[in-house]
Amino acid sequence: MAFFVTIKGKDYPVNVSLKKMKQVRLKVFPSGEIRLSAPQDTPEDWIEKYLTDKTSWIEEKLDVFTQTKAIEKEEHFFSGTSTRILGRQLTVEVSPSNKKQIVVEDGILRVLTFEKEQQRIDSQVNNWWQQASRRYYQEVIERLYPIIGKHGIEKPKVCVKKMSTLWGSCSRKNATINLNYYLYKASAPCVEYVILHELIHFLYPHHNKDFYDLLTVHMPDWQERKKQLDYEFVLGI
Repeated sequence: MAFFVTIKGKDYPVNVSLKKMKQVRLKVFPSGEIRLSAPQDTPEDWIEKYLTDKTSWIEEKLDVFTQTKAIEKEEHFFSGTSTRILGRQLTVEVSPSNKKQIVVEDGILRVLTFEKEQQRIDSQVNNWWQQASRRYYQEVIERLYPIIGKHGIEKPKVCVKKMSTLWGSCSRKNATINLNYYLYKASAPCVEYVILHELIHFLYPHHNKDFYDLLTVHMPDWQERKKQLDYEFVLGI
């Protein structure tokens, strides 16, 4: 049986799984997926009533994620907006200054600037983001590179790009790893997963058994990290 919740006249499908468990778990993900896990003997009519009772809560969660999606790929940075860095939600605060500087502290992305035009302020933040993300990605590569370095693989260079559908890619020919500008918003474990994934491609170009065996040896929880990227961070919006 298919299950749905109706919110503002629109039907949202609910992925229901019956498992060996004692309690019901209801989750709403940023992707818009609604997932309900319940004990194996839970009647269908009980599930329908439960979802009806939880409709307001589901609507609230979806609204929050809709607002979050709107700022994942910010076009403008001004006081009161927000962003994320390495999984932390930060409030943007733009302050006049006689020099340009950006500081992250106490949950705030503080933009000190003498610029007046929004376009120039946006450019200042984007340039800083490009440099900060590259430095962080490079630090992670330095830590993880020995995994492939011992096989005689040249240490790859880092290129930061704004990509709509990929977290990362690599060029074995050019010894380069391309990493998404927006990946810097994801949590540190997720960033590490993407970078290790690309590093291993220098040894194994395809997603074959050797590729996944090596990935699992050095990052046993890679599947959980991938799930976090899939469900807690939205790409391609």
